[in-house]
Amino acid sequence: MEQDLTFDRAIELLEITDIAKISINDIPNIAKKAKKRWHPDRVAHLKDVNITKEYTVNFQQIDGACELISNYLNGTYKAGEAFSSKTEYYQEEPEEVIRKNANNIQTTLKNLWETIKGTKYRHSIKEVLLSDGYRLKDLLHEDFKEDIAMLSIVSFFYGAILIGILAAIGSAIDPAIGTLISIFGMFQVLSCFLGLLPLSRFWLPQQLQEIMLWFINFGLGVYNWAERESSVAAWWVQILVAIPNLFALAIKYIILFPLTEIAKAIVQDKVVGVVKDNVNYYADVAEWYIQDLLNKHPNEMSRDELFHLSYLYTELSDINTH
Repeated sequence: MEQDLTFDRAIELLEITDIAKISINDIPNIAKKAKKRWHPDRVAHLKDVNITKEYTVNFQQIDGACELISNYLNGTYKAGEAFSSKTEYYQEEPEEVIRKNANNIQTTLKNLWETIKGTKYRHSIKEVLLSDGYRLKDLLHEDFKEDIAMLSIVSFFYGAILIGILAAIGSAIDPAIGTLISIFGMFQVLSCFLGLLPLSRFWLPQQLQEIMLWFINFGLGVYNWAERESSVAAWWVQILVAIPNLFALAIKYIILFPLTEIAKAIVQDKVVGVVKDNVNYYADVAEWYIQDLLNKHPNEMSRDELFHLSYLYTELSDINTH
C-alpha cells in the first residue's frame, strides 16, 4: 500500500541521518544514491512480489521526497499547523462583507507586518517535530533482508574466478598485463569486503560507494552469465555454478545473522534522522500562513481563509495602540 509523502517519510526514504549537515547542492547526490538504494532490480534476486512492489513505490517517490527536502532547506517548507492552538473565535461579519473589504485588510496588515515582526507583537515560538527519524536496528534488518552481504560473497567468488583466469592469460602474454589485472582483482576483493560491512552506504564516501557497487555488480554480472549458460547444461554443471551461491547462503545464516543480531543489540533503539523546527506564530497563527493570506487574491480565498484574515486584522491591527 502506497504511503503518503510526508516530511517524515521523505527523511526515511532518502535515509538522511542529519539534515543539518546537508545543503541544496547535496540533493542531486542524495537523489542518485536513493535511486540506487531503492531500484527494484536491487531485490529482483529475492523473487518476492511484495518487496519488489515496495521498492518500486519507494523509487517512484524519490523525486518528490527530494523536492520536499529542498523546500525545507531553502525555507519554503510550511512546518507546523496554521494555528498553534485550537483557539475558537466568533466572526460577526458575513463572508461577503469580509471578501469586499479583504484588499483593504491585506493592505493594512502588510503596512504593519514589518513592525509586528520587529517588535514581536503577539509572538510565540512552537517547536515542531517534522520527523521522528528511524532506528538503526531497522536499517540493519533491511540490509540483512536484501542479501547485500550475500551478493557481495557471490560477486567475490565469480569475480575472483574470472579475474584469476584473465590474470594468468595476461601474465603469459606480458607480466605487466598480469600485474594490472591482478590490481583490478584487488579492487574487486576490497569492494566485496566493504559490501559485507554493516550499513556501509551510510559511512562510506559517495564516490567510494559507487566504485564498490561497480565492482560488486561486475562479479554479479559474471554470475548471472554463468547461471544463464548453465541452465541448459548438465546437472552437475548447474550444481557447480550454484556452489558459491550456496556457500554465501550458509555464510549468511551461520556468520552474518549472529553478527547482525549482535549489532542490533549494540545500537539498541538508537534513532537517527530526527528533525525539529521552530515555527513563528503571531496571535497563534503561523507566520507562513499569514504570508499566504496577505498575498492571496480575495476572490481565490475560501470562506475559512477570509475569516482567518479578518481574525488577524482584529488581533494585530491594534499594534500601534500598545
